[in-house]
Amino acid sequence: MKKTAKIILVATVVLSGALAFTSCDFLEQAPNNEQTKEYIFLDYVRSQRFVDMLYYNMPNTWVKDGKFSTSSTTRYGMMESATDMAEYSATYGVPNTTFNVGDWRATEATEELSNVWYTCYKQIRRAWMFLENCDLPGSFVNEPVGRKPMMKGECHFMLAFNYFELLKRYGGVPLVKKVYTLEDDYKIPRSTFDETAAFIMDELVLAESLLPDEWTSEDFGRATKAWCKALRSRVLLYMASPLNNPTNDVERWKAAAAAAKECIEYCENNGYHALSTDWQNIFLRDYPQDNKEVIIFSRISTYTHTFISKLINYEQATPGDGFWGYGSNGPTQNFVDRFPVITFDGGGNAIGTVDFDWNNADHVTHIYQNRDPRFYYTVLYNDRMWITRKLETWHDGATYGKDMDPKNHLFTKTGYYLRKFWGRECKNKNNPGSCRVFGYFLRFTELYFNYAEAMNEAYGPDSDGGTGGMTAIEAINKTRARLKCPASGSISASASDPFYYVKVERDENPDFPVLPSGLPGLPSGMSKDQARAKIQNERIIEFAFEDQYFYDILRWKRGEELIGGTVYGVDIIKSGESFSYSKMKVEDREFNPRYMYRYPIPQDEVYNLGIAQNEGW
Repeated sequence: MKKTAKIILVATVVLSGALAFTSCDFLEQAPNNEQTKEYIFLDYVRSQRFVDMLYYNMPNTWVKDGKFSTSSTTRYGMMESATDMAEYSATYGVPNTTFNVGDWRATEATEELSNVWYTCYKQIRRAWMFLENCDLPGSFVNEPVGRKPMMKGECHFMLAFNYFELLKRYGGVPLVKKVYTLEDDYKIPRSTFDETAAFIMDELVLAESLLPDEWTSEDFGRATKAWCKALRSRVLLYMASPLNNPTNDVERWKAAAAAAKECIEYCENNGYHALSTDWQNIFLRDYPQDNKEVIIFSRISTYTHTFISKLINYEQATPGDGFWGYGSNGPTQNFVDRFPVITFDGGGNAIGTVDFDWNNADHVTHIYQNRDPRFYYTVLYNDRMWITRKLETWHDGATYGKDMDPKNHLFTKTGYYLRKFWGRECKNKNNPGSCRVFGYFLRFTELYFNYAEAMNEAYGPDSDGGTGGMTAIEAINKTRARLKCPASGSISASASDPFYYVKVERDENPDFPVLPSGLPGLPSGMSKDQARAKIQNERIIEFAFEDQYFYDILRWKRGEELIGGTVYGVDIIKSGESFSYSKMKVEDREFNPRYMYRYPIPQDEVYNLGIAQNEGW
């Protein structure tokens, strides 16, 4: 075997020194600076460091080098730019553009398409290495009372986590259930999707039985029972989704709804996690330990970002005068159109929302007014005040605003820039500022969306199915109601006020709505199909640019429409001090439904393991 042979048989990270591949099982010997497995697992501290690498090697989130690649030649393109949510404008050899033209096997896409396979199996091997050796005679000297069982729980969780990362991309995969040696037959058969999912579920049961509800402050960030329950909810939702549930077995939807309900009640009843009413600061300013919204995350991350950090400089910031960034992940008009328009009564009270409509002259004339507050926290648009000046993505004949230049590949092609993770403290390259930004793998709000989606498919939008829980629409409306934006007069000038940044936002942006009771809820009485469209749209808005959308598209089987299809931007013409807006085509994308709903397994693995490649690849 080539690469996987090294992964399954020998690849791991030793606790000290360089790794030398002089033997197929270097842990059995200790030449030079390598260590035997007896040495590693003899001592509790060394064993703990061995397990800690499972956290260190968790996948990148959006705050670290971008989803696709860490190579300097790819400029950190976000995964969403491979969908209708965003357009990557730079002409560097970026892998998301290979997705856009349907060339998924281009070498630029290796980080996402192939390297995940190898990385996850390295992690799986490490977890089994611990589980097989932590009970060696004389092991764990100086172990704190009860620590070893919890470390076993961490390893079982990481097995589930890494197998899910494989499952959502490749479908069923070979299930490695031990550390392999040269004497073993390493031609491991490929398991089905359901078999792989069942294995993940079993590992989560084991992990949850061993892990604590909470850790002390010095161990904050390790897996907990809530991590297990939350990941179980996501796995069951994937199992129930159209891609993996072709007969639409309603029992799968019921199981997904029950798992989400269990996690919600466990977290809320015990005070472990909760919905945040400070929506923007779920991503900015607060550390994870201060934010009950966050469940699964990695502490191996840089929290403090400046303007010149890769996240802001390369992924978001306009190259326009005064900023001088390289922000090439421009939100599309397809995405902007998803944000609903708020309706008000005669007294200025929000009473509902309607879909944005290009055939509605009032909507187009006031295109950025009275929108869902998440729009203002996510997208930067023309004539919107941002940090020091108003953005200019307009043109007037041959003249272009400061943030639009069709001859420069760094400027937006869509008329929009990404704001979501760009804290206003980070001003420009000359005054880079500093702001805390962190990424995570799963936050508490997702449980409500998992629940709503599953309940709608199992029982319809307005029934609890006799479960005694919320209906699908009630769950979605709870997430909307927490989007509170009080009037500025009721917010203090102190940053300790939970709505302080609502006031800051509105002071510079008069478009920002007043919603003291949150965003109005969705109405009852919709059909299941109508509710499904609304629930999916809410999920897209809520988790935009958080590494969920691409995989949601796949499990929903909406790739032809949302990965392929036509991407639009906005054409803004300035006349005096006014602007006119029209939808414009940016490009057509490619998605072949015959084979693109699964990633191609690395071809050398297909040959070496003797397993079937995914259909069409």
